[in-house]
Amino acid sequence: MNQELIQALQVGNTPGYWYSNAYIIASIIYIFFNPKKNKESNWALPQIPIWVILEVFMILTAGQDGILFVLVMLVIGFIIFFSISIAVEGDIKRKIYYTIRAFILGEFAGSLGWQVYYFIFNQKYILHIRIAEASTMFITYAIVFGIAFFAEKRHQKSNREFDITGRALSGIAATALATYAFSNLSYVVTNTPFTTMYNSELYMIRTGADFMGVVLLYMYHELMMESAEKVEALTIKHMLELQYSQYQASEQTIELVNQKYHDLKHQIRMLQRDMVDDERSEYLDQMMKEIRHYEAQYKTGNRILDTVLSSEAMKCQSKGIEITCVTDGYAIEFMQPMDISALFFNALDNAIEGTEKIENPKERLIYLTVDKQKSFIRIHVENTYTGKIQFRHHLPVTTKSNKNVHGYGVKSMKQIAEKYGGSIRAEAVDGWFKLYILIPIPR
Repeated sequence: MNQELIQALQVGNTPGYWYSNAYIIASIIYIFFNPKKNKESNWALPQIPIWVILEVFMILTAGQDGILFVLVMLVIGFIIFFSISIAVEGDIKRKIYYTIRAFILGEFAGSLGWQVYYFIFNQKYILHIRIAEASTMFITYAIVFGIAFFAEKRHQKSNREFDITGRALSGIAATALATYAFSNLSYVVTNTPFTTMYNSELYMIRTGADFMGVVLLYMYHELMMESAEKVEALTIKHMLELQYSQYQASEQTIELVNQKYHDLKHQIRMLQRDMVDDERSEYLDQMMKEIRHYEAQYKTGNRILDTVLSSEAMKCQSKGIEITCVTDGYAIEFMQPMDISALFFNALDNAIEGTEKIENPKERLIYLTVDKQKSFIRIHVENTYTGKIQFRHHLPVTTKSNKNVHGYGVKSMKQIAEKYGGSIRAEAVDGWFKLYILIPIPR
């Protein structure tokens, strides 16, 4: 009996379910931390039949070698890709990237778990092998995937997207392929300086190579995130500067428009005094009504906010959008001018972009509120919209194709709110998009 048990632990008989369980758990971790196609409550259910299919497939194809082994591994890779693809949003390169990471992480967990179990078995006589096997799998997987989970969680609160280029993906795939080939080289040949015929050494080589693969892929991921963070910071800084320049240009333009408006208003009144023809007088009255729209009517108590609202109101007028503002400009006096201009330009530009797509002009509505509530400043923007809005961490995700170019407006507002110790969130309810910004009042 003892000889049979030892034989069961030989290299060629490593149970496939060790790896199938590890692959699925690894896939679930990466799915969890990525934007989902559907509601987060629905994505986990389809993973159950995929896990069953993978489990059965690996049991039925155990012990294959040569070209059949390669085909089996390709099918396993496709199943992992399918598992991630049906749940995760994004392009095919992103899904392949996380498929590779899930595969290598699953390989490492399976190799380490089996090596630990083999070591325990050879050190002691264990009566109930299945119990020992299940216990070893549970403990090692809990440790490995627990560490992987918390490592990925570091980036969970970030709304940051990073671009995976074809060149980068090729390097990642080559790293994974080299890792897998080296870790399994002893299965093919035993008479090289890098292989062995002894189980304990083989397990050490395999687990060590898989561990290095996991570390290399994670380091590559960190580098991509750091690069994306630097690009995002520079882009937002540049955006703030441009928007402040826009504010300054808008201020000059509005001052000029106000000056011309007042000059023209006085001229019309002078003409009206000298007129006796009712028809001509009515025509001048109509002119007065039309040019009144171009006067900066916002007097919130904050010069920068007045300029932003006047500028955005002109945009709304040209697009047939009705905008209503109830704002206390004195409440945001403690904020820096660049932050005020960027925050409100972005909030209102996004509202205008969402509203102008509505066909019926009467339904194009925007409401802005800025007021004090206890010890907080409450900024609330509501606008009607059409279409579908996707959210991540309670903030809208850009629907434009290049997410690395677009979507910085929301990130800029989030950065500004957090700069003052505040928070930002959004929701879509009954055809209304609602943005809430809460900032504590400094003491």
